[in-house]
Amino acid sequence: MKVLHLIGGGDIGGAKVHVLSLVKELQKNIKVKIVAFRPGVFADEAKQKGIDIEVVKTGSIISDVIKVTRIIKDGNFQILHSHGSKANMVATIVKIFYKIPVVTTVHSDYRLDYMGSFFRTYTLGLINRVALRFIDYYIAVSSNFKEMLISRNFNPDKIFILYNGTDFSQPLKVYDKTEFLRKYSLSFDDNDIIIGILARLDPVKGLDIFLKGAQLILKKYPSTKFLIAGEGDLKSSLKKLSKELGIAESVFFLGWVTDPYEFMSAVDIPVLTSISESFSYTILESAMLKKTAVSSNVGGISDLIDHGENGFLFEPKDYKMLAEYILKLIENKELRKTMGLKLYEKASLKFSLDKMVETQLEIYNDLEH
Repeated sequence: MKVLHLIGGGDIGGAKVHVLSLVKELQKNIKVKIVAFRPGVFADEAKQKGIDIEVVKTGSIISDVIKVTRIIKDGNFQILHSHGSKANMVATIVKIFYKIPVVTTVHSDYRLDYMGSFFRTYTLGLINRVALRFIDYYIAVSSNFKEMLISRNFNPDKIFILYNGTDFSQPLKVYDKTEFLRKYSLSFDDNDIIIGILARLDPVKGLDIFLKGAQLILKKYPSTKFLIAGEGDLKSSLKKLSKELGIAESVFFLGWVTDPYEFMSAVDIPVLTSISESFSYTILESAMLKKTAVSSNVGGISDLIDHGENGFLFEPKDYKMLAEYILKLIENKELRKTMGLKLYEKASLKFSLDKMVETQLEIYNDLEH
């Protein structure tokens, strides 16, 4: 079996982790190659992992299509697997010239991909909505996303579910919290509780909810510290909001963090405040480190977090409940430890990298028949 993956190549979040970890393991079983439509971190990291990747950037969508079609023919690829708006667009055009089954992984709610940008919503976003209708098969990264696609009149018989997975067998580095804080010029007392969020600074990530929740927490525990790791268009407006809320001295913007596990190791309570999410790798990274997470109840998060058992879930935008659950964990260190262990046990059993690869291979086999 030979599968060609298409991806924009500018991905730095969950889609990047998903594709690179999946393809790296898939190539142990089948012939697989990635085409990225721009150079950068994604392509560089793929090469470092020993993945067969080719950057196609001709400056013309038609030339890109011609080059991808040639790669398919020369490599005798049997399945085309796309990820994201540009890849979906190219895949649907390739289908016109070369008959090959196309499957796309739906990593996010495509209607919210360009939330906050009118121009991109009605250009790239609109093109992607149209392209999705011409693709043969769909992979949703949670049961919730499959239901979303069905509700939008996609054929349920053409939709598969593939949960994100991570390698729980890999030995994790032992990180020095003091060294991490020093790297970012942070000086905290040993007893300060650190609440952290790792996300793009994008409207869909709900970081204003994180800040409003922080304001409530600081009223009771003023020494609590809040770390935001990530870059994005909202950085200046979020900094402004933290000042307006009177919490700027307790909120620290770290910028992009290259090692998410180092960040999670320094954090006492990891948080996810997304308005929409598929199945967050941030939560899996929390689970790897046995950290109890507080997350908005979006996408497939509830398939991993059992509310009140191995973490807490709150309804999107409800910063008061976010604060309430974080306060419970601040006040009970033993509860953090117990829930974190339970989260690890469930995640390692049901959301492993091996399970993800096994399911993906089953999907490919179904497409061939």
